[in-house]
Amino acid sequence: MTAHDLPDTNSIRAAMDKAQDETLSELGLKPGTVEVWEDGYRAAATADSTFEWWYFDCQLDDGSTLVVTFSNKPHTDPSGPLTPTVLVIRQHADGSRVHLEPTFPADQFSAATDHCDVTIGKNTVTGDLDTYQLHLEVDGLTADVTINRAAPSWRPGAGVSYFDSAKTHFLAWVVPVPYGTVSATITENGATTTVTGSAYHDHNWGNHLMGSFLDHWFWGRAHIGDYTVVYVRMTTKGLFGLGQMNIPTFYLAKGEQIITDDLLPLRLETSDDVPGPGHQTYPTHLDWEWQSERGSITMTVTKPKLIESLDMSTHPHGLKKLMEAGQHPMYYDFNADMTLDIELDDLIDKVKGRTLYEKMMFR
Repeated sequence: MTAHDLPDTNSIRAAMDKAQDETLSELGLKPGTVEVWEDGYRAAATADSTFEWWYFDCQLDDGSTLVVTFSNKPHTDPSGPLTPTVLVIRQHADGSRVHLEPTFPADQFSAATDHCDVTIGKNTVTGDLDTYQLHLEVDGLTADVTINRAAPSWRPGAGVSYFDSAKTHFLAWVVPVPYGTVSATITENGATTTVTGSAYHDHNWGNHLMGSFLDHWFWGRAHIGDYTVVYVRMTTKGLFGLGQMNIPTFYLAKGEQIITDDLLPLRLETSDDVPGPGHQTYPTHLDWEWQSERGSITMTVTKPKLIESLDMSTHPHGLKKLMEAGQHPMYYDFNADMTLDIELDDLIDKVKGRTLYEKMMFR
């Protein structure tokens, strides 16, 4: 089945603006402004039916990485019991890696609603949009991490995508740190290192099994030169009886100024697919193009290196409902080359660097 792009028309824009304004008002959000409380525990009042996670991705100057996710429960079981986990993926410069995902008793989880302040066992994160402090003690690895935001906090519109006409099934998102600097002290196997680098932090929550309404998505981020980019295309399984739809999201900032977060002009063309783990495929060439009356922005992504693949059907928490539907969900994570070409009426530039992106497949 062929997925259709959202048309960039005046009527579509008017309908989207109306829907966003209504949701902003319902949720008490300020247009174009992220407030500190938005990184608090958004599922606190509906924790029996909502998953939630706080994600931190640190790219370190010594060539290593540290990825940390604090979760209240698996996103594969939003109606399940509170099952707090701390996912830690530590990849070293030599390519060796450690994947840790301990589960904790429910009474060892707490989270504030007025700002980011999450505790799971001895692991903590607290922050105020500008600065975040993480402390980790997970299976022999300890770390103290400080992140300082260096690009504007952002949410796309109201940050909520509804996938039914009654607006009961949703996936929500805010990006407190699209780009930041990081310093970390990490102890592994008795050896301690102090490192610096860059970081990204976002925060997600929802109340429905994502594979029931999504076919796949591409999500990526980059900081190249002075520019910070976040780019997404979600492809639905059939939305509001309209068939499969491509839903884009886009953020481009230079320093502390957002150049655009107009999502409708963004399009993606993929090519040169190759086989991947789990009987899925992935493209080795991605052409992202954004065009409006202001001009054009293109992002060419090539030479992806697969750095992570997760068979979600055999994940410890399982995807029972998806398996019953005969599906084999897979998650791929990549590091790739990117060329960012900006030709706007008030800004012309071309820079090259690296991007991190993922392909999540629910089929």
